[in-house]
Amino acid sequence: MRRLLPLILLTILTTAHADVFAAGSYCFDVPGEDRSLLPRFQGNPKKVAEVWQTLSDGGNPLISTRTYSLQGGRLTQVEASSPGDDTYTLLKLRPDQSGGTYQRSSVEFIGILKGWKASLASALKVKPDPVSLSFDPQGRLTSYSGMWEEPTTLLAYPEKVSCTYSDTPRQVTQRVNRAGRYSVVTTVQLDEQGRVTRTDTRTTELGQPGTVLEPRERTTGYTYLPDGTGIRVDGSLNGRPLAAMLLTTDAAGRVTHIEMADLVDVQEQWQIEYDVRGNWVRQVGTMQGQTFMTVTRRITY
Repeated sequence: MRRLLPLILLTILTTAHADVFAAGSYCFDVPGEDRSLLPRFQGNPKKVAEVWQTLSDGGNPLISTRTYSLQGGRLTQVEASSPGDDTYTLLKLRPDQSGGTYQRSSVEFIGILKGWKASLASALKVKPDPVSLSFDPQGRLTSYSGMWEEPTTLLAYPEKVSCTYSDTPRQVTQRVNRAGRYSVVTTVQLDEQGRVTRTDTRTTELGQPGTVLEPRERTTGYTYLPDGTGIRVDGSLNGRPLAAMLLTTDAAGRVTHIEMADLVDVQEQWQIEYDVRGNWVRQVGTMQGQTFMTVTRRITY
């Protein structure tokens, strides 16, 4: 089943949804979702600390953390601990965001080899992978070359992203190549206010050299209510309709509530709270009225 907003951040460079074929909204903003590559914050914060609590099958919460460091509104470092183990990820970007490094280490694995619990500093002495980014004069991402973490196995793969913007028509084209295994091309249509109205995504899984497996095609439409109080999201996968989502928005256009429509037996909902500067600070996911995930942010301005 499709998870909503918080799964975008379960890994630093992840898919937009819990689907290995999804590519994430690196080049455009999707209602109810953060950009998966470079989260954007309002009010020029210096540090954002996130705590994720997810209930496991045994009922005990799995806790993971994300800490974002910023300088002058630009993201310079992301430090993360993966849920349920001692794996750490560290993304460092230069202040101009032209590039940086990506590191991922398992403290638990190193500790087993050495017979002691390694410190984070020791674990991060592994050779980092390079990261490079570029932006256009409007500050929009045009290319990214770095790493991506598969959200289930937490394995990391090289990833390349390119973004092309067009004013006539109002359109964004995003191309993602993941470790030479998947090619994902998304075409995004925008309205006069710059809001996403439709996305068309074609995902091609590459098999053995010279072979291409059957592609997946996903279409998503966004209908904005005239009074500005909500958005309906409808989609299809390979021509088959997907369950719709209903998004409630506040006077500032921020999504405050998400629920699945047309699924009587699946009552998944999300409640989202914001601080006075417009950043979300709490998200609560419930299923059949029972909380299964809580995400909180502590923001230092």
